[in-house]
Amino acid sequence: MLRRTWTRGIFLGWFLGMAVSSALSQELAVRAYLDQTVIGLNQQFTLQVEMSGKEINAASTPQLPKMDDFAAYLGSGSSQNIQFVNGKMSVSKTISYYFQATAVGRFRIGPVTVKADGETYQTDPIDVEIQKMAAPSAASRRQDTAVQGTGPAEGDLFLRVFVNKDRVYQNEPVIVIYKIYTRVNVSSFGFSQLPGTTGFWVEEFDTGPQPVTTTEILDGKRYTVATIKKMALFPMTPGTKTIDPLGVECEVRVQKRSRDIFDDFFSDSFFGRTVRKAIRSKPVTVEVLPLPEEGKPADFSGVVGRLKMEGRVDKTRVKTNEAVSFSVTISGQGNIRTLPEPQVLFPSDFEVYPPKVSETVNRQGSVISGSKTYEYVLVPRVPGLQKINPVRLSTFDPVSEFYSVLETDEFVIDVAKGEDVFVATPSGLSKEEVKLLGQDIRFIKTETPSFSQIGWVFYETPLFWVVAIFPLLCLGGAYVYRKHLDRLQGDVAYARGRRAGRSARKRLSSARAVLDVSSQKAFYAEVGRALVEYIGNKLNIAEAGMMTEEVQNLLESKGVGKETAACYFDCLRTCDRKRFSPTEATEIEMKIFFEKAEGVISRMEKELSK
Repeated sequence: MLRRTWTRGIFLGWFLGMAVSSALSQELAVRAYLDQTVIGLNQQFTLQVEMSGKEINAASTPQLPKMDDFAAYLGSGSSQNIQFVNGKMSVSKTISYYFQATAVGRFRIGPVTVKADGETYQTDPIDVEIQKMAAPSAASRRQDTAVQGTGPAEGDLFLRVFVNKDRVYQNEPVIVIYKIYTRVNVSSFGFSQLPGTTGFWVEEFDTGPQPVTTTEILDGKRYTVATIKKMALFPMTPGTKTIDPLGVECEVRVQKRSRDIFDDFFSDSFFGRTVRKAIRSKPVTVEVLPLPEEGKPADFSGVVGRLKMEGRVDKTRVKTNEAVSFSVTISGQGNIRTLPEPQVLFPSDFEVYPPKVSETVNRQGSVISGSKTYEYVLVPRVPGLQKINPVRLSTFDPVSEFYSVLETDEFVIDVAKGEDVFVATPSGLSKEEVKLLGQDIRFIKTETPSFSQIGWVFYETPLFWVVAIFPLLCLGGAYVYRKHLDRLQGDVAYARGRRAGRSARKRLSSARAVLDVSSQKAFYAEVGRALVEYIGNKLNIAEAGMMTEEVQNLLESKGVGKETAACYFDCLRTCDRKRFSPTEATEIEMKIFFEKAEGVISRMEKELSK
C-alpha cells in the first residue's frame, strides 16, 4: 500500500511539473489597464499590472511611472491565477495599485516597467480624464444604462473585423475574422445580418459550438474577447471589393437593485433581466489585383496557390482487358474546391472511364490547404508498350508572384496479350473493329437440334410480346436515366435540389443521435446545419452568404407559404440562440423542437416541389 501511494505521488509530481513547464514556455507578457478611464476628483481608481509567461517568477517588482501630478498612492495588493484550457496550463500574476485622483484635467499614465532575466518589458501608456464632479463607477454606469433600456454603455460592447491583408491577387484568400469585445455579461447572441460575399468563393472556419474567450487590453480597458466568425474569401474577379458588415444581436444580462424589498423580490433582481443590443462591424474594402500578364503560360487556367502535383499508377505490367488505376493528386495551399480537372492525354488503345474525384480541405490557423485527387480507370485493349505522357498544370504563386508549371512523371505500361480471342488483331484496326473479331465465324452445331410441336407458334403467345417489348422498355429507361445523370453533372442547381431532402434527413438523423440534455449544443448545431444546408441546396445559393431577405424573396417566388417560411426562420433563430445560450433546455423541449424542424422541412419540400 505504501509503495503504491509513493508511486502515485511521483507520477502526480511529474505530471504537475510537466504542466507547469509547458505553461511557462511562453514569453513574458506585461499589460496594464485601469478599472475606469473617466474619474471624478478625489475618487479612487485602480491601476492593474498583469504579468504572464515563463519569466514570471524571475520578474522584478513593476516600476510605476510618475503620477504625483494628478494622483496620490494609497496601497497595493496582488493575486495569482492558474487556468487549465484544453489541457494546457497558464499562470498569471496581477498587482493592483490603488490611487486617489487629486487634480482635474487630462493626463497620461506612462509605461510600467518590469525587468526579468536581463530584459526590460514595458506596457503601453494609458490616457485618463479626471473631472471636477464625481464620476460613477464603470460597473454601475454600465448597469444603470442597461436597466434604463438603452443597452450597455458606449464602448462596453462592440464588434470588430480583422483581415490578414487588404490587397490580394485574384483567387488569393483573404482571411476575415469577426470578434466581439465586451465588458458586460453577454448571455447569448445571434447573427441578424451575414456579411455580403458577392464575388467571393467562401470557405468557413469552424469556431466550435461555444466560442473560446480571451482577454485583451484596448485603450487601457480590459475586454473579454470571443471570435464568433472566421472565413476565407477567394475573390473571383479583379477590382475593388467590399465586404458588407456583420450584424449581431446580443442578450445582455443586467441587474437592477432597488431599496424596496418587495420591488426587489417581484422584479427578480437576484437573477436580473436581459436587454437586447444590436451591434455591427464596419465594412471592409479589399483591392483585388489582376493576375500579371508577364510570364503567364499559354495554358494557364486561373489556378492560384502554392501547389504541387503528383501522378501514380497502381501497376505497370498488365494484360489486355485488365483494369489499371491512374490518379493525379494536386495538393497544397489554395482554393482546393475549384481546382479544374487536369488535361490528360491517354493512349488511343486505352478505354478510359470518367474519373472519381475526392478532395480534402484543411482549415488551420489562417491557411486553407488540402488535396484533390482524380482517379481514372483504364482498360488496355491492345498489347504493347503504352505511354501516359506527363500531365501539366500552370499555377500562379501569390507569395513569390511568379508563374510555375507543375508536371507529373511519364508512365510506361507494359501490356501483355490476354486470353480473349479478339485481342489477336492484325495491325491497322480500330478499337471498334477489334471488338467485333471472333463474331464472323459460324461453328458447326454438333448437338441434337430441338423440335417444336406442329401448329404451335411462339409469336402468338403473350410471352413473345413480353420478351419483344421488354428490351424497348429497358432502352427507354436507360435513356431517361442517362439524361438524368447528364443533368446532374451539367446542372448544379438541379443536382443540389435533388440531394437537398436527402442531405437534410441525414443531418436530422445525426441530430436525433445526440438528442440529449448533456449534448444539447451539438444537437442544436446539427439541426441548424440541416436547415441551412437544405435551403442552400434547394435554392442553389451558398450557405455562407445567405441573406435573410434574399431567402425570403426566393421562397415567396417559389410559392412557399408565409407561415412555412416564418416557421423555418423561427427554427433557425432558435438554433442560433440555443447554441450560445448558457441555459439548458429539457429533453421534452428538444424533442418538440426536433419535430417542429422536421415538419417544416417536410412542408417546404412539398411546397417547393409543386
